[in-house]
Amino acid sequence: MKLGQFDTLLFVLLLLMGFVCGCVPDSEPDIAVGMDACASCGMVIPEANQACAFTVDRDTHTFCSSGCLVKEYEARRQAGMPPPDALFFADYETGVLIRENVATFLLTNRVPTVMRWGILNFADHERAAAFQEAGEILVDWPGLRSVRGEVDRVLEVILTPSGLVPEVLELDKGQLVEWTIRGQSLLEDTTIALRGYEDLGEIVVPASGVAVTTRLLTVRPGEGFPIVRVDDGAVLGQVRIRGAHTADEAAL
Repeated sequence: MKLGQFDTLLFVLLLLMGFVCGCVPDSEPDIAVGMDACASCGMVIPEANQACAFTVDRDTHTFCSSGCLVKEYEARRQAGMPPPDALFFADYETGVLIRENVATFLLTNRVPTVMRWGILNFADHERAAAFQEAGEILVDWPGLRSVRGEVDRVLEVILTPSGLVPEVLELDKGQLVEWTIRGQSLLEDTTIALRGYEDLGEIVVPASGVAVTTRLLTVRPGEGFPIVRVDDGAVLGQVRIRGAHTADEAAL
């Protein structure tokens, strides 16, 4: 290869490397404990093993706790702003930053937490389960948003022996919906489930008429998610979630 050709090839490779480096967010942001402030509450970040951050257009927003990050994340969503490019949470045992898609979150009142959010982050689900005690809950990132996010809509639903009232619930993709479900004229406690959203779990509606409350994060659109009685599979109602299935579809 001639020298001129080598120089040209080297220039192209360097240009491509610069393009890639400029488009890929940093793998791990720096969080200076005792110096950086929380982008939500303004407090100086006090604990390395509860700190977290997200990046937006290569800018890092640091947080003192997972609860503050969720609060800011939801504020951006409700304001119609695009979601962060990447989210990072410090592992409670090591302080190492991990991404949201691998993190397990322990909801606890047993351990003192920053801003009393009651959230501990773990890089390993088994380690989180080993730390967990009776009554404490383990969730993933969508689960954390469901239990600690800002509710967009509140629904009141009646469950009768013949089905739900209203029978069809119309929702939009991306909403955090709080349901209050009350039994009416039920002969016994009735367990229901939403097919297609198995992570919501089974919901026991008391025959006594006492209301139960649950939350649903509508991450998947669809024209008909059936609400069924678990005992016999009978369809009691339906949830319809409007929205795009992909980012490309949403952009149209």
